[in-house]
Amino acid sequence: MFAEIMQLGIPFGYQQANCHNISHYICMFLKSKGYHSAKIWAFAPVVYSTSSSKLISFIDKKNISPNGKIDWGYHVAPILQVRIGNKVRKMVIDPGLFPKNIVRYRTWLAKLRTRKLIYLIMDSDWYLYNSSMIPNSQLTPDYNEFKPNLKLPDWFSDKLITDFFKYEEESQEQHWIEKGLAVNETAMAFYNAEIKPILHCKLHLDLVADYKILVGNVFNFETIFRDNNWNYEMDDAFQFKHQIIIAKYREIYNSNLKKWQDSLASLNEIISKKK
Repeated sequence: MFAEIMQLGIPFGYQQANCHNISHYICMFLKSKGYHSAKIWAFAPVVYSTSSSKLISFIDKKNISPNGKIDWGYHVAPILQVRIGNKVRKMVIDPGLFPKNIVRYRTWLAKLRTRKLIYLIMDSDWYLYNSSMIPNSQLTPDYNEFKPNLKLPDWFSDKLITDFFKYEEESQEQHWIEKGLAVNETAMAFYNAEIKPILHCKLHLDLVADYKILVGNVFNFETIFRDNNWNYEMDDAFQFKHQIIIAKYREIYNSNLKKWQDSLASLNEIISKKK
């Protein structure tokens, strides 16, 4: 099954973002094959504590990030119960971190190398979470509108609260999974074709620096290609300067988006027939 997942064309190589979209797609693929999976979520202190800025942080081996690091507030991957001998182990599927095979969940957690991680193992239907600075709603006596799907300890009050939601309504209507996969695939195509060949060329230092700002920062990349928008780094001057290559990769992004939309629709069709 791991080998099949590796043949799906999922863009594991771009690690700046979209682990939640990759994980959900893999879980749907497993479901289409008749396997029930869950997800393991790891949260850095920056997510659950207002008093910490600690992130999950790696050296960027591709040297695509402007600051040379990959920083995550959280990471998530599919997890399965696998019988090994006479024992059942919780095994994680994360080819971005472990490209050769599934690994035990504690091996996966150790790979993140972050102190004071909080991890949760949850049903695969939960797609993503919201963060909030408001007090923990479950502690409010008159709060009867709805109950959170995750009960948190009292000491989470007045800190960032995670409230998970499913892939439906806005996220599904706006194709968040497909867009996330298309972003990662397009970014890897950009890296392989435009950055990697000139990465260590002294004649192109300025161009490489610009490309790193564009591709190595996922927020900038999403602003340009997913949202067709601008920000303080991706301003009019930057976009005019690189208008030809931006136009080229917008076409590639749109093509990738259509491919992933078709792929997800096919998985949904298979899953619906199994019900």
